[in-house]
Amino acid sequence: MRNSGEDRDDWRRALIAGACTLGVAAVAALVVARRRAPPKGPLRVALIGDSYAVGLGPELARLLPDFQYEGHVGTSTRQWATGAAGCGQCGGWIPAYRPDVTVVSLGVNDGGAARLADYRAIADAVRANGSQVLWVEPPAGVTTPTVGQTRQVIAALGAPTVPATETPVSSDGLHPQQYAGWASEIARYVS
Repeated sequence: MRNSGEDRDDWRRALIAGACTLGVAAVAALVVARRRAPPKGPLRVALIGDSYAVGLGPELARLLPDFQYEGHVGTSTRQWATGAAGCGQCGGWIPAYRPDVTVVSLGVNDGGAARLADYRAIADAVRANGSQVLWVEPPAGVTTPTVGQTRQVIAALGAPTVPATETPVSSDGLHPQQYAGWASEIARYVS
């Protein structure tokens, strides 16, 4: 006849054996998963936009190892969405580059004509290329009369955003005094 001490010892041995089996299975699953998914390198990041992209591009290029950009001074969201004149390539290089994340800096040149449909068209085109969209809000100190409408449309888009930062704005009430600090903040949202 077995005593309760022997039963407990058998139970403990069974429990330890089961735990070891699960541990070995978990390690094996992890090894297989790592073999299937090669390690991912740095994110490929694109930036498209207006004069903010022109200023941010060189600064972000210093911070992000796999980065390309296109910016056009005075370009509106509508021009990008429709590929209108003044927009250059309008991101035509993005499908070949295949970014993981596309940072969008558009809206301050929309005046009173910020249209959610244009913002959506750009976000949809970015996603259609397999990229995540990250929209950058104008700095908090921007004083153009319609910046509030731009912020509302960006919020209504429902895409991830880099919120308005406290980046010091120059006397024109629109452009940052320098872009390096703003670029550092944006880079943190990308990685």
